[in-house]
Amino acid sequence: MAYLKRLACVAFALSAAACAYNDHFDNRVNRFDVAAEQARDAMILTNIVRASHSEPLSFVQLGKVSGANTSTATVGLPSLLLGPLSPVVATANLQKDVLFGASAGGGNGYVGNSASTSGSTNFDVSPNETKDFYRGLLTEVEPRTLEFFQEQGMSRELLFYLFTASIVEQRNGHVVETRNDPLSPAFPAFQRSVALAMEYGLSSEPVSSPHAKPAKTKGANDKQTKSSADDDAQQPWQLCFRRTLVKSTLNSGSLSPICGSGQKSPDPRSVSFRGGHAEIVKLTVVPRSTFAIFQYLGRILVAGEAGRVRLMSAEAIDSPPVQDEFLFTVVEGGLNSCFLSIDYEGQSYCVPLRGAANTKRILSMLTQLIALNTSVDEVPVTPTFRVIQ
Repeated sequence: MAYLKRLACVAFALSAAACAYNDHFDNRVNRFDVAAEQARDAMILTNIVRASHSEPLSFVQLGKVSGANTSTATVGLPSLLLGPLSPVVATANLQKDVLFGASAGGGNGYVGNSASTSGSTNFDVSPNETKDFYRGLLTEVEPRTLEFFQEQGMSRELLFYLFTASIVEQRNGHVVETRNDPLSPAFPAFQRSVALAMEYGLSSEPVSSPHAKPAKTKGANDKQTKSSADDDAQQPWQLCFRRTLVKSTLNSGSLSPICGSGQKSPDPRSVSFRGGHAEIVKLTVVPRSTFAIFQYLGRILVAGEAGRVRLMSAEAIDSPPVQDEFLFTVVEGGLNSCFLSIDYEGQSYCVPLRGAANTKRILSMLTQLIALNTSVDEVPVTPTFRVIQ
C-alpha cells in the first residue's frame, strides 16, 4: 500500500510539472540570433572558397525569421492488472469507469503515458541579383570607405592589403607598377611599399570642392527626406599623410598632401614624398572592388602556406589575447575548435577559434561592405522556406 501511495505521488508531480511547462521565447531569440550570424558568416566564407576554386559567387539576404514550438505531455499510471480475469474480461468490466493509468487490456478511455513535441522555423531568403547590387560590388572602393573602417579600429596595414590592387610608383621618369599578389615574385617589393606607407602615416580625408553640388531633398512621397548616399557621393575624398601617424624619425616636410592642411592632390589616389636620393616620388594607389577582395582572399586560400601574408605593424598584429600575425587564416580539414566551419565540395574549411582575430575582422568587414551595396528597395519578393523538426 505504501508503494502504491508513493507511486501515485510521483505520477501527480510529473503531471503537475507537465501542466506547468512554459516556453521562454528569450532563449529561442538568442538561438535564432546566433544561427543567423553563423549563416551570414558561412555565406561569406563559402564565397571565398568559391573564389579559390574560380567558381561564380552567390549572395543571399536573410530576411524575417520566425519560429513556433508546441510541447504536450500526459502522465498516467503504468499498466497493472491483478487477479484471475483475463485482460479482455477485465477491460469489459471497467468500461463504465475511467482509470488514471494505462489500459490494461488495450481499450479506450484510459489516461496513458505519452509525450510529444513539434517545432517549426520560417525564414525568408532573397538572392542579391540586382543591377545596383552588382554595380556596387564591382565598383572600386573609395578612399572614404578606407577611413570609415579605420575609425572602427581596423588597422591601416590590414586595410591596405585588402583594398589595394597595386601601387604605381613614378620616380625619375620611370613608372613601375607592383601588384598585390602573394604568389608574385615582386610581392616583397609591394610589402616594402606597405611598410613605407605605414611609416609615413598614409591615411585619407574629405576635401572641400567648389564643384560639389548640394544634396538633393526628396519629395514628401519618398521614404526619406534626404539621401545620405547622394550626399556622400558629392563629398570628394583623397589620400593624405597624417602627421600623428608619421614616425618621429622621419621628416614630414616632403610629404604631400598633409591631412588637415587644406592641400589638394590632382589625383585623390596619389601622394608624393622625397626619396632616399632627394628625388620626388609619386605613389598612386590602385584600389580594389569588394568583388576583387573575395578573389584576393580566395587566391590566398588556394595558395596555402605559400600565400600566407605576415603582417609587420604592431597596430595590425595587436597584443594577446587577440594577437594575430597573419592577414587571413583558414585551415583545410577539421579542427576540434572552430569559430566557423563549412563543408564545400567534400572539403572542410575552418576558421580557428583562437589565433585568427584578423580573419574574423575581415568577415565582419565584408559583411558591412555587402550591406552598403544592398538597398531595401532592391530586395525582390522572397520565397518562404519552412523547416520542421
